[in-house]
Amino acid sequence: MKRFVFIFLIILSTIESYSQDIKFSKIKSDTATTFNFVNKTYAPLILKIKKIKDFKFFIKEGETFCNPQDSLVNVINIPKRLFENDSTFKTSNYIDISYTFGKKLNEDSIKDHLYELPFQKKKRYKIIQGFNGKFTHSSAQSRYAIDFKMPIGDTVVAARRGYVVQAVSHFKKHGGKRFISKANQIIIMHDDGTFAYYVHLDKDGTLVKVNDYVEASQPIGISGFTGYTTKPHLHFVVRNYDMAIPIQFKNKKDIGKKSGVLVKN
Repeated sequence: MKRFVFIFLIILSTIESYSQDIKFSKIKSDTATTFNFVNKTYAPLILKIKKIKDFKFFIKEGETFCNPQDSLVNVINIPKRLFENDSTFKTSNYIDISYTFGKKLNEDSIKDHLYELPFQKKKRYKIIQGFNGKFTHSSAQSRYAIDFKMPIGDTVVAARRGYVVQAVSHFKKHGGKRFISKANQIIIMHDDGTFAYYVHLDKDGTLVKVNDYVEASQPIGISGFTGYTTKPHLHFVVRNYDMAIPIQFKNKKDIGKKSGVLVKN
């Protein structure tokens, strides 16, 4: 198999397996193969490409902003003359590709909002890890996350209205850190540009699709046991770009500040 075609087929299929609404398109010519980045969602995002080792073809390295329903052209360009056989070549040694929804907002542009709980009325669940939890809530992305002890098969609802920008449901397994990117999840963009993440959903556990507009308290998914986790639960967090932000709920404003407490809707 030709080496550089093989490299990017692996990288790009990894992103495509995560979301068919965020992917690369490929254009072949007599002299090169060009890859364009396509964002079919209603959300802005940042494409991140990092070179790990030097190579002799073009990439748009660093962080590049992509508008909703837009694309970035000529993100990767591989001259045809570089194609050669090398079945031992490893993609991960040369390049890393990822993306993050949104762009960093000023604090004064984030609306004060009281959220609904992300589960149905008359249900109650224990918080097994709240704000600044020592197990997995110490990073900037999860500092204000809440883990609700929700069994497999219960209904997850939207805590706030917005557009669905990602709905992943094909993962089956759970485990240690190597499963951190293999959790089924739904991401919803709010009208102020913040994003809510509903994580560890069941296999085929999404009730919505990308670009659906959902209302608060609308059923959106089924709780599960996927990704980086040791027990079934719903991981819920709201982010400004890639930073978790503190939130408050309508029925009780201090939810999330303590672990080990029962919360009733």
